[in-house]
Amino acid sequence: MNRNIQNLSMLASRADKQRGAQLVELALMLPVILTVVFAIVGYSLLFMVQHTLSSAVSQAARSVAVAGNNADPESAARQLLLNSLPSAMYPEGFSFATNQLAGAADCGNALGAGSNPALSCLEFRGFFNTAENPLLANIPFSETFFPEQLSASAVVLYQTTGAL
Repeated sequence: MNRNIQNLSMLASRADKQRGAQLVELALMLPVILTVVFAIVGYSLLFMVQHTLSSAVSQAARSVAVAGNNADPESAARQLLLNSLPSAMYPEGFSFATNQLAGAADCGNALGAGSNPALSCLEFRGFFNTAENPLLANIPFSETFFPEQLSASAVVLYQTTGAL
């Protein structure tokens, strides 16, 4: 009987040691696992933002191509961002710029369209600064691993409304 008690005591002692070893392993591996999970989530969000930003810039260029001088490309881009992104991602970090290219000849050279005085050319660019977005800026090590800025641009050649 005494021998059975000793065996049970040794088994319980081994189980306690195993639990302690598992706890130490968890404490060592948990930061690594959490870093990998945060990196996966963060880069997934960045890819989503890059894709949406490219789509928004394309939509803005399309609105200029359809409406000509009367279009507001920035509002078209912002509307697409508003519809496509979760509210936690938008609008912090996004900015847009338009650049009227110096005549249809310069734009035509870029697009292979030649020169036509009835055509105008507009370059529309979108930017996303990761540090300005609170959702991405709060991910651990984001300033180290994420790019500072994402960008997309589109050039549109359109017919001016008064040159028909």
